[in-house]
Amino acid sequence: MVAVVLGAALAAFYLLTAVYEQKWVNIAQAVSAGSRPLDNFLFVQTTDADHDAFNRIISWVALAEIAVTFLAAAAARRWRRRSSELWYLLAVWAGICAFLMLPISNPLWNVLPKLRFMQFPWRWMLCLGIPFTMLTTLGARRWWTRSALYFAMLGVIAFGWQHFQPPWWDNKADLREIEDNMATGAGYEGVDEYTPVGADPSAVDKDARRVTVDGPAQAAIRVLEWSAEHKRFTAEVSAADQLALHLFNYPAWRVEVNGRQVKAGSRQGTGQMLIPVEAGENRVQIIFIRTWDRSVGGWISLLSLLLAVVLLLRTPGTSSTP
Repeated sequence: MVAVVLGAALAAFYLLTAVYEQKWVNIAQAVSAGSRPLDNFLFVQTTDADHDAFNRIISWVALAEIAVTFLAAAAARRWRRRSSELWYLLAVWAGICAFLMLPISNPLWNVLPKLRFMQFPWRWMLCLGIPFTMLTTLGARRWWTRSALYFAMLGVIAFGWQHFQPPWWDNKADLREIEDNMATGAGYEGVDEYTPVGADPSAVDKDARRVTVDGPAQAAIRVLEWSAEHKRFTAEVSAADQLALHLFNYPAWRVEVNGRQVKAGSRQGTGQMLIPVEAGENRVQIIFIRTWDRSVGGWISLLSLLLAVVLLLRTPGTSSTP
């Protein structure tokens, strides 16, 4: 239990932020059709042929890892007599990882807190990698057995290298387009679960200017800076109005107009940021600030890291006799 708490504290820089900021976005879209655990168990069949093609490949890789892990556990049964507790721990660990990749485990994915947001059950291969590595090392004692396993693993990597990309929905041209859009500042299409609550990204005009007037006023707008976390521009408007930005309105944006902090609004439907301005010249600065959850989470992780180092240094060394 102590190890679990310490591990969570070390990851607080991410966990606390994820827990707190999920209310800002349409997080439920992360488990929509196609991304649900139910659609991604090993060898599951859906109505999406491309999805199923990719799932079959990853399923065979997972099955190979599971098979080798349990064969290695059987081969290490002699070693089990010397340290049965660790052997059983690794075996149970591997069994749980394998079970959670199978459709029979679906009730657990619906009941256990937030587990469904892992989306793809085959991601448990990452956790299975630890008992896989340890049991394989313990079970394969002869050099020729280990060599055969090494070459087999290299074969799996080569197989995945050649076969994973074709069934993926983004091809080389799509990836090149994303790269070009990032270079030109046009950006790329994101995913629904990270858009602000109530926003529909499909309703946003992708070709809209970075800053426009939302009402009838006339304006001369000059963009001075438009980076990922810092934006500056001036707007000379004929009457009090609102400026609509080509930018989603998240709570972490701090908006200042003529040196005074103002509260930005959101356009109904699109979630675009709306900034109130007065008649005349307006100097607008928008900064993506570090919210309290990120600062607190970072400090918790740092202090936990220091505690872990202290505990490691204070732990007396152990020795074993053959």
